[in-house]
Amino acid sequence: MDIKPIVIRDYLESLTENEELDSIFPILLESKGFIILSKPKEYKGFPQYGKDIVAVGTDFEDGVKRRFYFEIKGGADRHITTQTYKKDDGIRESIIEAKDREFSSTYEGFENLPLKIVLVHNGEIKANVKETFDNFITKLFPKNDNLKFERWGISELTKLFSEHLFGAYLLTDQTSTKLFNRVLVNLNVSDGVSKDYIDLLNILLSKEEWKHYKNEMPRAWRLIFESLKLIAFIIYTESKEYNNLEIAKRYTTHLVIKFWHWILKNKLENDNNVTKYFNEIFFFYFYEVLGNYFSRTMLIAEIKDGLHSEKAGRYEQIGYTTRTFEYLYYFCFVINTEKYNPEFDSKLYIEWLLKFINANSVSARPLIDIHSITIINILNILIDFDKTESAKQYLLNILGYLKLRKENYDILPDANNSIENVIRFTINGTKPVYYSDSTSPLLSVLLEYIAILDLENAYYEISEFILKKNIDLGVFVPHHGINSTSKELISDLENDLEEQLFSKSIYDGYQSDLSLKEDLISDTVLDFNKFKEKIKKRKEEFSYSYRTDNAGYPFLKSLAHYYYMTPYFPDKWRVMIKTD
Repeated sequence: MDIKPIVIRDYLESLTENEELDSIFPILLESKGFIILSKPKEYKGFPQYGKDIVAVGTDFEDGVKRRFYFEIKGGADRHITTQTYKKDDGIRESIIEAKDREFSSTYEGFENLPLKIVLVHNGEIKANVKETFDNFITKLFPKNDNLKFERWGISELTKLFSEHLFGAYLLTDQTSTKLFNRVLVNLNVSDGVSKDYIDLLNILLSKEEWKHYKNEMPRAWRLIFESLKLIAFIIYTESKEYNNLEIAKRYTTHLVIKFWHWILKNKLENDNNVTKYFNEIFFFYFYEVLGNYFSRTMLIAEIKDGLHSEKAGRYEQIGYTTRTFEYLYYFCFVINTEKYNPEFDSKLYIEWLLKFINANSVSARPLIDIHSITIINILNILIDFDKTESAKQYLLNILGYLKLRKENYDILPDANNSIENVIRFTINGTKPVYYSDSTSPLLSVLLEYIAILDLENAYYEISEFILKKNIDLGVFVPHHGINSTSKELISDLENDLEEQLFSKSIYDGYQSDLSLKEDLISDTVLDFNKFKEKIKKRKEEFSYSYRTDNAGYPFLKSLAHYYYMTPYFPDKWRVMIKTD
């Protein structure tokens, strides 16, 4: 049994909000080479006169190049009923206006092309209005007229999406169709990204071997990229059905990282035809998925312990912390992406960030070492936007928590980044065998921020504590740095540093130790001014020319670090060190 049409029809029928069909339908047109001259969102709030989408393309039916006016009816209007047919701005009125009002365009020869008006709706025409509708269309569009009309209901849309988009690459065989169906069925089952979804994207991006082209990108790859856009939209739509945009955030984050890795692997980061498709997916991820995620949650996150869940049960003390650090990470990601936008209201966003930090009591209580990513983001943002006092206070709060936890429970954040280890410790009161905190990369980074923020008193207090507790300090440094003397130790020779970063956790590097002693045999704490000079000299320990940065996407690296739990490289925070 071919389940493809069933999956597609079920999906199209599930689009119950007005803008959902508006968003997905242009993907179908673009996959067939249509040039879209206007879209619904471009005229939102203005009269459209029966022209939700104006496009030029080759007719699916007869192969004739035409101009098209598409009137889209979705949501509550998706079925043609007596009510939707007759009401103001209803189906009848929209079709008349589409015929009577011309659309002007600078597209060459636009006015001379034959015109077809198409009513697009993801529903059915009801029997009690069908005869009325058919008579109306017959009178308005005589057979011998050059102007043509078609209605694409749920049956027609299922056929078109099956043949020209879903069926082109996304659902070409039983394997990918079953994977896609299982992804949708199991979206709300776990907190991660399903293996079916990962396999589906791998299959999609490996269907064709990339070959460099001279003029126009091969149609096969255009359809693959359109399929990626389609997947992002479908995941987002289904997540809204579950009233859980956390799902969309997880899955589309993986898609963005996976797509960029493929671009890097094929050395296409400077190919504008390819990055055009990446931009469309990223903008959807950033403005639709993350934008709506935060618009739904910010008012909750700013109230006292707003990110705490009463329903989470016994281990909410852990869940609250991990949830808060993740929430703060993604909000920092929004800030670090939007700061390149000249219209970005930095003052407003920094105020929100501080509200979230102050409202949620665990925001300065890291449990695993990789929480350093969120901490570094917050400190860098506060320093960047001249909130130095807030940065100092946040840093001191974290140091105070780490010191107290070590003194009371003899434990620091797990350097193996295992929440399971933290849970076991919470249950048993003893460290699991794989719990690692004898060396603290997090404390190493925080000490460098102490130097950056010139916190002399805090330096002496935390240094004495570290020496007393015999805590080793060190940070991860990749072998790949420009001035590296250990490049011969790189084990993954098939992937450069960024290709590794966007595909897996990175272990190709070494631990750079940090000593707080005056000398090797002394227990005397190094003088603060000498310590600052020592940190200044480490600024150039790691530097790298990132292809992602050079292509104009510096913010993407953070997403990969967080997703694959690779600690930031030292250049992330040492950029804050002033050497003058």
